[in-house]
Amino acid sequence: MWEIYAYQNADSLFGVFNAAAAIHASGDYAAAVAAVAFCGFVAALIAYAFAPEKLQGWKWLGTVVLVFSVLIVPKVTVGIVDKTGGSAVKVVDNVPFGVAVLGSLTSTIGNTLTGLFETAFQIIPGIGALPAELSYQQNGLMFGNRLIRETGNVVFQDPAFRTDLINFIHNCTTYDLIDGTLDPATFSASDDVWPLMASPNPARFSTLTAAGGSVGVDTCPNVYQSLNGRLPAQITRIQGRLAFQLNPTLPSAATAAVIAGQIQQAYLKNSIATAAATAADLIRQNAVLNAIEDTSKIVGQKVNDPAAMVLAVGRAQAVAQQNATWLNYGKVAEQALPVFRNVVEAVTYAMFPLFVLLLLLTSGRETMLAFKGYAAVLIWIQLWPPLYAILNYMASIYAAYDLAAAADLGTGTKALALQTASTIYSRAISGEAVVGYLAISIPFIAWAALKRMENFGTALVGGLSGLQAMISGGTSASTVGNVSMGNVGMDQMHL
Repeated sequence: MWEIYAYQNADSLFGVFNAAAAIHASGDYAAAVAAVAFCGFVAALIAYAFAPEKLQGWKWLGTVVLVFSVLIVPKVTVGIVDKTGGSAVKVVDNVPFGVAVLGSLTSTIGNTLTGLFETAFQIIPGIGALPAELSYQQNGLMFGNRLIRETGNVVFQDPAFRTDLINFIHNCTTYDLIDGTLDPATFSASDDVWPLMASPNPARFSTLTAAGGSVGVDTCPNVYQSLNGRLPAQITRIQGRLAFQLNPTLPSAATAAVIAGQIQQAYLKNSIATAAATAADLIRQNAVLNAIEDTSKIVGQKVNDPAAMVLAVGRAQAVAQQNATWLNYGKVAEQALPVFRNVVEAVTYAMFPLFVLLLLLTSGRETMLAFKGYAAVLIWIQLWPPLYAILNYMASIYAAYDLAAAADLGTGTKALALQTASTIYSRAISGEAVVGYLAISIPFIAWAALKRMENFGTALVGGLSGLQAMISGGTSASTVGNVSMGNVGMDQMHL
């Protein structure tokens, strides 16, 4: 069985090879081959008649025999190996030998190179080691940054629980911070704020939703105990949602098994958390920090404080404006280019039946050049994964230093806390954006390598010039400071 390695496109390649096998087995395709062969025979006969000394007819006949006997007639079994989804090998029978051997050889070489790089990156001693959970082959480019960004956006899904928590923060925790029961400095620098909120003033009260949905009032300690008992189920729900979002190609059972290790390694590698912090602890810290942020905005509505609402909207829009461009460029690294690669790969395999027909119209050296061009495209595609693995490693290492600096509380301690959360998330997003622009250079670098490095410098300079344009555009937009939101224009007429 000839194996072809797939990166997040095992299902599409399975469909393409099944289609190729069906096409080559159909009578319509046999008729097309016969028609093209007849046209080639006529052309070769005319050429041979006018210049018999060039042996064009015999060359064409030898080419046709070679193409039929090597590329079309032999049928083999192909196995699609999913490198990112973890699913079983998908087997396709009766695939033409030509496309199977070309795809298998180039794919195996690319996968071997990628695997060697990834393995070497994982066993490097010290800070240079990259955990297997953050490798390119398993999860794509900048998975650590993407994971931190996604966990930074988590909120409690249950409306009743979220309402009770926000009211508890407003009615209990806020006043504990004001009267000094809870030290504001300790609270803002804590990497786990939830336990610090466990001893509120028993003389204060907050709302509490009962099991049947009715809302009552209870003392702050009792409300905290109720929230604390309901919290594990909320964290499990968030973790399950993250598992599916961050591992869309894995089966449901597998996502639940890997997400905890992925979250831990991402935060540990970037020095945002210690080894003692579990995935549940990190999810809880992110969700509670977001609830604290939401409390400050919602309370402005409850107490009818327009100034507080304007400030909240202004801050939210400023952050959105600053991060919107970064997020869009980060999507290039996360989704667009891998999809582009997979589409090019699938189209190249799908073109094999047409490619065979074109070979029947050539002979001798022209046939070899056409075959060489087809093989070159497949080699070019398989050079992307090892180059992506190198880019992912370098970017992840640099991002680790950047995020660790963002998590520094000024005392040598690094943690995800109220003081550092905003900076950590912004730098995680900007790191994705930079890699998104650098990833655009990967296809050009791969092509330059295929062409004996003739245009290697041009490919690198092209990527850097694009990065420079992105930085200048983003900087100019962020320094203007103009804010506009909610404007509506309708039925305007200028005469």
